[in-house]
Amino acid sequence: MKQIYDVGGILNKGFVGQIAYSICLDQPYEEMALSFAFDKQYYDSITEELKKELVAECHGKYNANSATDEMITATIKSMKTELQIIVTMNDEFIGGVHRQDNPKIIYFSKTQATEGCIPQESINGVIRVTVVAFSVIQDDTHYKLSLSVN
Repeated sequence: MKQIYDVGGILNKGFVGQIAYSICLDQPYEEMALSFAFDKQYYDSITEELKKELVAECHGKYNANSATDEMITATIKSMKTELQIIVTMNDEFIGGVHRQDNPKIIYFSKTQATEGCIPQESINGVIRVTVVAFSVIQDDTHYKLSLSVN
């Protein structure tokens, strides 16, 4: 496969939204693979500062202030950055991957496609990849998207 598109970006803590990339293919192809990866999916360490921040946020939103240290630590350990991707071809949905894989590898051909995706007779026209950010838990979260064809 030949890589024809490579892009990346940086997301900040709290970002929720979508970022779309459109790729105009120069000719029809028989297969296509996308790779999407990002860092900072989970917290590397649980600091006192992070615990205080969580307690303050919960108190402000829910007027909750009776959590034990174990509850706070368990909550932080369960938090994650969640980024998913949706793929369309010529404005028609051809796949969406909501697995927790990192990197996420998505494949399309005439006879095969990654789970959550639809096999395609021909890969042609305009491919749109939408990065959907449901939760970003840390500043400077880097992501990378690449597209390869054959």
